[in-house]
Amino acid sequence: MNVLHKAERHKKTLHHINRIEGQIKVLKKYIEEGKSCQKIAQLTASITQSFSALQIRTLEGFIRNQLLEEEINEEKRSQLESLLKLYKK
Repeated sequence: MNVLHKAERHKKTLHHINRIEGQIKVLKKYIEEGKSCQKIAQLTASITQSFSALQIRTLEGFIRNQLLEEEINEEKRSQLESLLKLYKK
């Protein structure tokens, strides 16, 4: 993976983390203000999905940067892409 692509992935990952931080701040505010349980539950579900997406992004980065340093054949690359798609659903 070239340095430019890696830097772009880092930038997107940091943006993703910033969104999660914002969601957590809103969750704390909702709890402090006594918002309804439904609103809190909805936001908590959103945070969970955001964190899962971050987890997948991190796993994908690890696979691409650490495990695939060597060239692999097209069949193996296709299998990897299929596996990553399963986790992204």
